[in-house]
Amino acid sequence: MADGVLAHLVSRVAPGVDVVFLDTGLHFPETLRVRDEVARRLPVNVRSIRPRLTVGQQDGEYGPRLFNRSPDDCCQLRKVEPLERALTGYDAWAAGLRRDESPTRANTPVVTFDARRGRVKVNPIAAWKQADVDAYIARYDIPVNELFRRGYGSIGCWPCTRRTKAGEDPRAGRWAMFEKTECGLHV
Repeated sequence: MADGVLAHLVSRVAPGVDVVFLDTGLHFPETLRVRDEVARRLPVNVRSIRPRLTVGQQDGEYGPRLFNRSPDDCCQLRKVEPLERALTGYDAWAAGLRRDESPTRANTPVVTFDARRGRVKVNPIAAWKQADVDAYIARYDIPVNELFRRGYGSIGCWPCTRRTKAGEDPRAGRWAMFEKTECGLHV
């Protein structure tokens, strides 16, 4: 949870809405603070969903530092499978994808059918620019991950996230050491 924009936006039309937070066990402490602040301040029900295995159990079963050897497998275990479990009972889900985040997201639809999960997927801020996000945050005093102020353009798990360099798109710091652009949640 890089910021609370989507949670706030949805809570204005559906107070008490469930917000799924995929607690991978590998988040920065700053990310967990944003999750906790969103839960405290907004009229939402934050559901922290954990993988079936702790990081230690995963290390025991697959070897240490799976994220270094097979980031796709790590993301599958720590993000994709937990999301699929969390979506049980829902007909739709929403994500905070934006077209301006990277070239791979340039054609993100506002509404689509997620055939993989058999659900409608809504990307309500797909057409927003970073300036729109910044203005919304300022207007409504939205919780924001402090790592943004430290040079991170996009924030995921700590082993696979680095600060972005000047001129890079915001998601360039994700999986920069691999030929990977998405975790598998958004295909």
